[in-house]
Amino acid sequence: MKLYLEGQDIYLGIKKAAEELIKNKDEINALNVFPVPDGDTGSNMSSAMLEACEWLNKVKDTDNTKEVLKALRDGLLMGARGNSGVILSQIFRGFTEHLENIKKIQTSDFINAIKTAKDVSYNAVMKPVEGTMLTLMRRLYERADVELREEKDFLDFTDKLIKISFELVDETPKYLKKLREANVVDAGALGVAYIFKGIRDAIHGDTEVDLEKIKSASTKEIATIAFEDLTFQYCTECVLKLSANDISKPELDSLRAFLDEMGDSIVLVHQNEFLKCHVHTNHPGHVFEKFLEYGDLMKIKVDNMKMQHEHVVESGVSKPQIQSDSYPERNWGIITVSPGKGLTEIFKSLGVNEVISGGQTMNPSVRDFSAAIDKMPYKNIIILPNNPNIIMTAEKSKEMTDKNILVIPTKYVQEGISALLAYDDNLDYETVETAMNDIIKSIVPIQATYAVRDSEIGEEKIKKGEYLIFAGKDLKEHGKNLYKKTEMVLNQFLDEGFEIVTIFHGEGANLKDIEKMVNRIVSKHSDVEIEIHEGGQKHYPMLISLE
Repeated sequence: MKLYLEGQDIYLGIKKAAEELIKNKDEINALNVFPVPDGDTGSNMSSAMLEACEWLNKVKDTDNTKEVLKALRDGLLMGARGNSGVILSQIFRGFTEHLENIKKIQTSDFINAIKTAKDVSYNAVMKPVEGTMLTLMRRLYERADVELREEKDFLDFTDKLIKISFELVDETPKYLKKLREANVVDAGALGVAYIFKGIRDAIHGDTEVDLEKIKSASTKEIATIAFEDLTFQYCTECVLKLSANDISKPELDSLRAFLDEMGDSIVLVHQNEFLKCHVHTNHPGHVFEKFLEYGDLMKIKVDNMKMQHEHVVESGVSKPQIQSDSYPERNWGIITVSPGKGLTEIFKSLGVNEVISGGQTMNPSVRDFSAAIDKMPYKNIIILPNNPNIIMTAEKSKEMTDKNILVIPTKYVQEGISALLAYDDNLDYETVETAMNDIIKSIVPIQATYAVRDSEIGEEKIKKGEYLIFAGKDLKEHGKNLYKKTEMVLNQFLDEGFEIVTIFHGEGANLKDIEKMVNRIVSKHSDVEIEIHEGGQKHYPMLISLE
């Protein structure tokens, strides 16, 4: 018998819930009915739950119910993607706000929390649609209030709650015509049911969780599509940090009215100092401009739903491939070569789809490039070789495909990263080529490496084991002290007017020594901006970009 829950129970329950949701992500994605405005329901909900788990990992005292619930609430909001992710964050916002001051949560508290979750999530949606995860929460409270009020043992209570949840999922088509036409249940409602199932399993003692093993599970194709005309073309999302850390009710009402004029499928969330918005509109820029009146945009996301729709209609396929996180809906696919794990993560965060491991001592083959090209669903491909010895191989891969290949001749990793900052998916071949090549010319790539034998470079005699500091292909300094020599080179360029330094540290570098070097540079150049990232590259203790 288990008569109450505490912080640790919630902590373990959410971890298990995330695992259960991700395990069933493909099943949930397969229930999407077209148009899928903002990605895949299962993937979007999983993204929110994974972010919540990351925030839970930062909680020092997992027995502290209030800390656990706050981390859950904030993590879900920041990780929410798409309509389903944002609504899920609001379900748990209501859930956590009701429970956060209760040290020993009883079953009656849990039922009341479901009611608050229902109220908060309905309030976040401008025009709630029945037959969705909102309906599940409403009906779950109604039935739990009647059928489970007298049940005190959480073991029996959660068993019955899960049974009711899946029964309600099966009922969703009777509320929503699109679901009946597609012969499916609501994807979001099913996702919520799996989340509650995970919580139930943890309460029953199944607390072993391996998120790393399952979170990279592949996404499958959509099983059933219900076609309809699109009134609004762009799925638009943003997260805003309020200038005043708060916003009045009249201002919120004004924003809601504005969004109602701009489009549909509106979710507007005010939580602490943040505003989160989801809307389908034909004018994303107008939405962002309006929100900028209230603070600073932290995240924005725009998806072209019309392109999705036209692709499906023109192909005549009833089961189109859905776009995974690696292959989102867009015009260009991007391939890059990376010499280190940290750099790979940076490239992916900048929109790269396929990363080929390689570099100075490990040049990839034409076959490697061809495999990456064939793997992607795009007709237009950008390749960033990031090494002078790899450019010709990348160019050769054009002969192996009928796709439109654009090789940007990046000779250094730093150039590849800079080129991505100029990338715009809406640009044509000539324009994107010009933009990326222009930004490459504006940076100075610095390489700090070491000599493997005695040699001569120009008039300089190099001893084995010395550090070599290059700017592009030109040797600038060499000697036994890596950080002193690197500092000398950086100061030379900063004296010339460069203002931004980005350091990627790799094998053989000492982070504390890098930080000391940075402190010395900043003391001399107070206006300089310096960022330090883990690159993970071999043979080069530091790769540095100067702008």
